[in-house]
Amino acid sequence: MSAPADARPVGPRQRLLQVLACSALGPGLDGVLLFDLEPEMVAPVTDAFAGLLQLREQRPVRRTTLGSVTGDDELWLRPTLRHDGNGVNFSLAPGPLVDNTPDSAMVVVVPDLVRLSLPGMRAAVQLLGADVAAVERSGFRARWRPRARWLAACQEAEIGRLSPHLLDRFPIRLNAAGLRRTSSGPDRVLDALDGREPEPGLGELPPSWRNALTARTRPACTLTEEAAAHAVGLFRGDTSGRRAIGLARLARVLAVVNGAETCGPDRVDEAARLLGVAAPLTSPTGNGRSTNGTSLATGNDTDGKPPPPEQPKPDPVPEDTGPAGQAGGAMALPAGAAEALDTFAADTGEGPGSPFPEDDARFLREFAPLRIPWQRRPEPSSARGPVIGVRSATTLRDLAVVATVVEAAKHQNLPGRRTLRANGDGQLVVLPGDFRSYARLPVAERMLVLLLDHTCRRGWDWQPALAPYLQWAYTGRASVCLVEVGGKDAAHELRADHFIARSVLDPRVGGALHRRPGRSSPLAHGLTLTDQLLRRAFQQRSNLVEAWLVVVSDGRGNVPLDASAGGRLLAPVRRTGIDDAITAAARIGAMGRMRLHSVVIDAARQPHPDLPFLLADALGGVTVAGRTTRGAIPRAH
Repeated sequence: MSAPADARPVGPRQRLLQVLACSALGPGLDGVLLFDLEPEMVAPVTDAFAGLLQLREQRPVRRTTLGSVTGDDELWLRPTLRHDGNGVNFSLAPGPLVDNTPDSAMVVVVPDLVRLSLPGMRAAVQLLGADVAAVERSGFRARWRPRARWLAACQEAEIGRLSPHLLDRFPIRLNAAGLRRTSSGPDRVLDALDGREPEPGLGELPPSWRNALTARTRPACTLTEEAAAHAVGLFRGDTSGRRAIGLARLARVLAVVNGAETCGPDRVDEAARLLGVAAPLTSPTGNGRSTNGTSLATGNDTDGKPPPPEQPKPDPVPEDTGPAGQAGGAMALPAGAAEALDTFAADTGEGPGSPFPEDDARFLREFAPLRIPWQRRPEPSSARGPVIGVRSATTLRDLAVVATVVEAAKHQNLPGRRTLRANGDGQLVVLPGDFRSYARLPVAERMLVLLLDHTCRRGWDWQPALAPYLQWAYTGRASVCLVEVGGKDAAHELRADHFIARSVLDPRVGGALHRRPGRSSPLAHGLTLTDQLLRRAFQQRSNLVEAWLVVVSDGRGNVPLDASAGGRLLAPVRRTGIDDAITAAARIGAMGRMRLHSVVIDAARQPHPDLPFLLADALGGVTVAGRTTRGAIPRAH
């Protein structure tokens, strides 16, 4: 069966319209993610998507918009007012994401997926691609089959801030950069006066797609084994398999729209090119028919006609001969002015425009971004901190069992307790006044993290530069986490050392400030160690309100991270140590916490004075001048 020519997208708008129609038509294609979509285009694209879905479902379409302040109570429940005979009562009704109403379809719109709230992300992971969903909350219980379509947008440069588990839930991805709102009304008149061609709208649906959307029964279409194997072969690096499944579903929808009874590998390639996945161009075999018996939906379709006759080739240019009639060398002719060729962007599946940019994106998200912090409490817990004694308990939290038993044993022979002891069985009688709880030293609410690169300290007294931060730690009773890099007395010269002190008055802090420099600078390992300590502190210390990260380094790390992990150097270092340090600093900067402030104290070492600034940019902090004299640096002592 020949494929109709109107089934092919003819431009970016038609391409976007086609993927929206595929999502509305195909089962399992319920998530559409658009990269670099202009904010002003979110509403028109949503209107087009809702129109296609209404055309398919033949029922009204509800729209739900999720943002950064969306909470769980707004997703799953909705309070309603109910009028009784004596007044007005509140009751709980299904929320906007509980799609159990048969009289309407639903489109969930996420204008910025990066800034979607954590409950919204968890809801997307739960609903997208699921066969059944259930909610039990505040006495409300519901179970339904998710049928809603999700339309999300995000900037491709920020894709590293999203969890791969969330991105995998969107089977259709498309780069919508450059899509602009169509001119209308007075703008169209101005365009006509200026001689500009008005841009086509999103609603110009090809007739074949409209027929497929309005058809009440969907024709059967079988996915061949070759097509399934071809879809899997395009994503050999995908461990979850969702990409191959989504591509196969999209290919089957394309085959249904084109009236084919089977879906072959050529449809998989067509779906891959529609999304921008790197796929080989399908060449017609034999008589120009595809492997599934249908003609290819490419510009080379001949509809079974014989190929056009080959154009006659020009006569060969006779070789130049010399004056004596002997064959001579080729005569060089002036080539003339160079001809400039038009450049064009091709869909290669790599770099900008790829539907899976997270494969090469810079890691910018927090650790386990979809996990709810397990120690988030409204107030600090009193059951933390070192024990310094016991006291009378006012609550049943953090009880000192031994002290309570000892206190109760003191009064067992009093008459009042003997009467409470049944039949003289000798059991211990414990009254509320006997309870004792631990008295603990308050846990520091502030923390100073110092990363000292001793190799940058030759001939430089860094204590004046560190004095403001040490004074802040002293006056704020902050704990000190000190990471040392390149010290002469290091346990291993290729690795960083660290210790955690209760305050700056710890003698180990003063010793670290005067440590002599060594030969190597495992700055990448020091920053990786700092990243782990900071994440652990923010996850386990619920009362940590502020932390300062102060890095004193020239940025010239000469030990790669792999060498620090293995304990030995196996290859020339070159710039690997510096690149690893920048990468490790970027992980700290990706934490994005409001309570963490990062500072890099510039050691002003020559050459490469720009490395401290690169380090500060990766950390998301600022650079502070440290060494004030830029004279000659003395040799190591």
